Amino acid sequence: MFAFHRLGFRLAALTLATGAVAITGMVQASAQDLPAFTCTDKSGGSGSAAGTVSDVRVAHHNGYDRLVIGFPTANAMPQYQLNRQTTAHFVRDASGQPVTLQGSAGIRLVLRNSDIVSGSPSDLKPNLPEIREVAQIGNFERVVSYGIGLATPACVRVLELSGPTRLVIDVQTPADAAAATAAPASAAPSATAGPSTATSQPVTAADLAATGHPANPAQPAAFPIIVLILGLLAVTGGLTIAGLRRFARK
Repeated sequence: MFAFHRLGFRLAALTLATGAVAITGMVQASAQDLPAFTCTDKSGGSGSAAGTVSDVRVAHHNGYDRLVIGFPTANAMPQYQLNRQTTAHFVRDASGQPVTLQGSAGIRLVLRNSDIVSGSPSDLKPNLPEIREVAQIGNFERVVSYGIGLATPACVRVLELSGPTRLVIDVQTPADAAAATAAPASAAPSATAGPSTATSQPVTAADLAATGHPANPAQPAAFPIIVLILGLLAVTGGLTIAGLRRFARK
C-alpha cells in the first residue's frame, strides 16, 4: 500500500515537473519568435489599405526602445516606409521647412493613404537610450510623416500587429541600459524624463514584446495562462494519487 502511495507522489511530481518545463519552453519560444534587428530600411503594408493614426506611444524595454503607431479603425496595415539616416535633420511636408530633432541620427517614417486623428501626440521627447524625439513632420494629401531622432544610427526591427492594427518600431539598445532608463519613463516625471514622455496610456518596461500594449505591472499578461496550466496539473496529480489509493484498498 505504501508502495502505491510513493508511486502516486512520484507520478504527481513528474506531472508538475513536465508542466513546468512546458511553461518555460513556451515563454522562451515567445521571446525567440521576434525577428532580428537589421541595419536596413524597412517597408511594408498594403497600398489599398487606409489608416488613421490615433495613438503614438514610446517606451523602453530591455534591449530596445519601442515606438507604437496605432490605427484602431483600420483592418489592414497601410503602406509604410522607414528610411534610416545619419543625421536628425528632417524636412516638413509639404512646406519644405527644415527641422532638427534631438539626437545625432534618425529615421523618417512615411505612412501613405493615412491621416491623423485630432489630439494625437505630435511631438514626444522621451529621451530614451536611442529614441530621443518623435515628431510629426507631415500630414498632406493623405501622406503622414514622422521624424524619429535617435542617439546613434541604431539597428531596427518592425512588427505589424492586429487587433487593433499597430505598427511597432523597435530600435536596438544595449541590454544593460534598461535599469538606468526605464524606471523614470514608468514613474513620475523627473529631470531625465519630462512631461513630454507621457502618452495616451501609462507605459512600463514590462510591456509584452508581442503586443505593443502596456502590461499591468502587478499581473503580467501571461499570468492567467500559467495559473490555469498549473491548476490543471495539480488536479491531474490529485486524481492520480486518489486513483492509486482506491486501487491499493482493493
